[in-house]
Amino acid sequence: MNKLRYKLLRFGCMLMGITIFFSCETNILDQVPKDSLTGETVWTDPQGATQFVNAIYGQMPSGFDRNYQGWARGLYLLDGVTDDGDVGMPWTHSNELQTGNFLPSNVPWGETWGDYYSLVRKTNIALENLSILKDETLRNRLMGETYFLRGFIYHELLRLYGMPSTGAEATGVPLISKSLTLNDDFQLPRAKYDEVVDFIIADLDKAATLLPKKGAIEAGRATSGAASALKSRVLLYAGRWQAAADAANKVINTDYTLFSDYRTLFLTKNNNEIIFAKKFQAPDKVHYGLNNGFDVVNSPPSIRGGSDAGWGGNVPTQNFVDSYEMIDGKSQATSPLYKATEPYSNLDPRFEATVVHNGSTFRGRVIELFAGGADVTGRAEDTKTGYILRKFHEEQYVLYTKSSDQDWIFLRYAEILLNYAEAKNEATGPDASVYNAINAIRKRAGMPDLEAGLSKDQMRAKIRNERRVELAFEEHRFFDIRRWKIAESLLNGPLYGVKMAKSGNTITYTRVAFENRSFPSKLYVLPIPQSEVDKNPAAKQIAGW
Repeated sequence: MNKLRYKLLRFGCMLMGITIFFSCETNILDQVPKDSLTGETVWTDPQGATQFVNAIYGQMPSGFDRNYQGWARGLYLLDGVTDDGDVGMPWTHSNELQTGNFLPSNVPWGETWGDYYSLVRKTNIALENLSILKDETLRNRLMGETYFLRGFIYHELLRLYGMPSTGAEATGVPLISKSLTLNDDFQLPRAKYDEVVDFIIADLDKAATLLPKKGAIEAGRATSGAASALKSRVLLYAGRWQAAADAANKVINTDYTLFSDYRTLFLTKNNNEIIFAKKFQAPDKVHYGLNNGFDVVNSPPSIRGGSDAGWGGNVPTQNFVDSYEMIDGKSQATSPLYKATEPYSNLDPRFEATVVHNGSTFRGRVIELFAGGADVTGRAEDTKTGYILRKFHEEQYVLYTKSSDQDWIFLRYAEILLNYAEAKNEATGPDASVYNAINAIRKRAGMPDLEAGLSKDQMRAKIRNERRVELAFEEHRFFDIRRWKIAESLLNGPLYGVKMAKSGNTITYTRVAFENRSFPSKLYVLPIPQSEVDKNPAAKQIAGW
């Protein structure tokens, strides 16, 4: 198969109820006629088997395309419902996830449970049938990819719907390891949390033995490194500290390095920091007839392309901006470099790569977010926080003229260094290897090393803040504050933004509460949609839902 691009072209083949995808470079003359496909021909034909697995990749929800099929769904990143972000589009479901003001009968992203279990079924079908494929090399690789994908899918289900608490509250999700038939019992209770973790780890271990390394396969496919990287995340979430550190250490100093430039990391396809990503190629992210899907959604209404404007999108909060250190490594509250009249000078360089603020140059012009400025339009989609998200934007394209095609990075090397540092610190304390992992990330950013002699608790605080800054708006914060059990302390009460007033050449910045959030404890997990519970009452709601 030629270079895989995941411009996943749809064609009208009804194969076991799914849409099949194939590489845009595949020679169409070599394909099996689609009206003659059967279960047997799919699994005996290398192209058919590959296309089936490709379809699973293509249907994996990501931050760029989660549930885009419904109006007002999937238009915001999970960070938009944390203390780091807000959503400028008032007609989305973000307010419900920000407050927990919804019922299992009307769950935001209610399709997610069913979407993931549909993908679980497809991985089970593939694992049950790939043995038919005669090409042993291809068979083993596709089985490795499928084990990886099933492990990935179950981890997504577990971190959305499972609870990793100790004792009776440690609840997982239903485990289905075969494709069910009409003769099977469809009353499937939740497995224990650790049982699901063990199942995922077993799949990832199998995947690691079957998959090639990075560089020995087309970009976008799972690799042995991706299996070990995901294993480190799964074990970290489960609090199995030493095992998580060991899994991360298998990835460190192997086939991956930190990309030289943090700003362009997310726009440079297939760079050596990327471990696993969902591949996009224009015009994959065209939504509702719009080009530049992510860029349109996440530009302010003052940014226009022809007669149309940006939608407001995901915006950072002042709470998040406060988390950036100054370039001397001190906090904004303690550094002599901080000036209230120039609050964005001398911050960690990752700030400018992530956040658009008053005075930033964005999409070719200087942004004015002070009262009466060009970027305060009076529309409901204007930022309420005084900030705009820069991360992921392909600023060289005029909105609505060219479809952007950033890849969504599921796993990258910096996360693995952070996983290692957190797990190792929790297991044994802040030894030299913990410092080395964190300092490597800080060095790439242009930040000084951490001070020596930190205690375990002090290092924990540093690692958590480093995750917040480094992985901002990559949908980690949503899960981190839940697994750390700190969401209630962060999300009950006001969140802050900044208001600006200009007088002559002077701008004053005032910290203001832009809204109150509430975080009932049940929001540590999402409820299973009631329609799914009605089908399977054995899968009971947890956490008070």
